[in-house]
Amino acid sequence: MYSIYNSIFNSMTLLKNIYILMFISSCCVAGYGQMYIKIHVKPNTFSSLFDTLHIPSNNNNWDPGAFSQFNGTNIYEIPKFSGTMEYKVTRGTWNAVEGNATGKDISNRTLTYKEADTVLIEVETWKDIYSSSSHTAKKEVKILKSDFPLTPFNKKRRIWIYLPERYGADDDKFPVLYMHDGQNLFDRALSFAGEWQVDEAMSVISKDNLDCIVVGIDNGGTDRIDEYTPYKNPKYNGGKGEDYTEFLVKTLKPFIDQHFRTLPEPEHTGIAGSSLGGLISFYSAIKYPNIFGKVGVFSPSFWYSDSLIADVKAYVANPNQKFYFVAGQNEDEDMVPDIEKYINLLNNAGVTNSQIYKLIKQDGQHSEWFWAREFPAAFNWLDLWGITSKSNKINTPINYFSVLQSPSQIPIIIINSNLPGKSTLIINNLSTGKMISQQNVMPGDTILFDRINRAGAYSATLQYHDLKQTIKFVKLN
Repeated sequence: MYSIYNSIFNSMTLLKNIYILMFISSCCVAGYGQMYIKIHVKPNTFSSLFDTLHIPSNNNNWDPGAFSQFNGTNIYEIPKFSGTMEYKVTRGTWNAVEGNATGKDISNRTLTYKEADTVLIEVETWKDIYSSSSHTAKKEVKILKSDFPLTPFNKKRRIWIYLPERYGADDDKFPVLYMHDGQNLFDRALSFAGEWQVDEAMSVISKDNLDCIVVGIDNGGTDRIDEYTPYKNPKYNGGKGEDYTEFLVKTLKPFIDQHFRTLPEPEHTGIAGSSLGGLISFYSAIKYPNIFGKVGVFSPSFWYSDSLIADVKAYVANPNQKFYFVAGQNEDEDMVPDIEKYINLLNNAGVTNSQIYKLIKQDGQHSEWFWAREFPAAFNWLDLWGITSKSNKINTPINYFSVLQSPSQIPIIIINSNLPGKSTLIINNLSTGKMISQQNVMPGDTILFDRINRAGAYSATLQYHDLKQTIKFVKLN
């Protein structure tokens, strides 16, 4: 049986040159005197990477669960028959039968037996998950499983995964960002409240090799409050968030780390969500600081229970964790004060201001469009690759400067006040290799670098005698 990685690699490679590779593969597996059907499922059908496909036909009484998968590669060995075989492809039931590009029924496929041959077919859509609305998810978005066991709730849940375009092109390992409300992350047609456009944002970021794997967990609809709240509320009840967090840590993350090429360390593992999703992201990071090192907290529902205060007070700070808070000024009267309260609690627990970024936008609303707009800046600052902390340094025990993104997406460069004296700051465009500027800076300087007016990848290098530090950053728009 091929590994899951090989299945994914093969699938992605087929997208680039499907007919050549299918021919090669068929030559490898088709033995003399045996016939095969090889099925390729087009990207963005939103079927699972782990679905077993079936071939009901007039030779098996049109059993929708007929035929077992051959060799883990969607290659099916066809028993010898006479005459003409009529068939279709399903995912095990007639409800999940293949359709055409517009989701409508297709005519039965036909096949005449020919020894030592492989027939190549392509599935356009599935009837049960086709939407008349336009799908917006990019080809890098897959359904990990439509029925992933949600332990300990004895339920099943759809899990999404975004794999960077270059995932199948090399052996690189990638950071992982876990996000809640998976329905709203990638695809407008399947969302319930608008789309974050996470895949579009990652496509821009991926051009500079700063991309990562994104795992989206669908919410449970009416169970959303229960799963995203660690404590009960007198009015809304809830309180099963601890179990949900344990599912992330003990079931889902180990599965992802086992089957995909990940960087599993906390500095490369993020968690993010909005509203109650922001609450459970924050809670997960507090409960498991050595698992989730990067935390995106969007418009958090801190109002839900004051019991969170005790957990923050008991929290042992991880010096490598980073927290990014963002909200609208007028979302509700408690939103900004609550964020400030919990930032103070983090400070009291030992989290430094350099580990926290707070962004309050005047026009911000409790809505997907707002969180979608702010996601790229949050991702950039959280730095799941650890570029800032693992920059090119010569005898530098600490970071002597940092790069932040302002609300207008203009880079802000902050020089550490601990730097001994005057230094030289050089800004380079990584795409062109050209130097944009060179200037002298002093300890404590803050530079609003508005000379960068194009999206792209850049580097800032600080030189102080024999001390040198470089930080790469991305301007997204």
